[in-house]
Amino acid sequence: MAIKKSSKVSALALKGHSPEELLTFQVSVLSQILSRVVEGSVSVDLDLTSRQWRVLVILNRIGPTTSGQVASATHLDHSQVSRASYELVEKGLISMSSDQGDRRKQLLSVTAQGVEVLRRGIVGSQNRQARLLATMSEDDYKVFCSVMTRLTHEANCMLLEAKNQSAEGKSLKK
Repeated sequence: MAIKKSSKVSALALKGHSPEELLTFQVSVLSQILSRVVEGSVSVDLDLTSRQWRVLVILNRIGPTTSGQVASATHLDHSQVSRASYELVEKGLISMSSDQGDRRKQLLSVTAQGVEVLRRGIVGSQNRQARLLATMSEDDYKVFCSVMTRLTHEANCMLLEAKNQSAEGKSLKK
């Protein structure tokens, strides 16, 4: 559902604007806090960044694959996945090999050393999950998951609309 943009708000509306009440603001703040929690935990316990950890756990879940597929699954930019992948290779936690079907692509896979790091790191993930889940009932969690699914879907629709508007704007300039 596209929302029509107005050109500007009144001075009174601007004065009364409370960004803290916006869903985008609240979700962004929570995301940043949780990212710092994960970053602190994986950096101390595993000597990894949260980005490296995300790539490692997703690669473990989906199995040997390309960085493009990891980028899609992690919702990170391809350049972020590529950088994290090279760092993980240097640490010996993943390996890279040429894709037999397309030599331009690199296949990524978790090494035995990477599996050992995952085995230690998942304990922290499970502890964080248990602590967060303890703040809500089972019904609250079901509602939370449902709301997050709907918000994610709508945010993806908004992103697609913005991309389409940008493409339309570029084609009109030509």
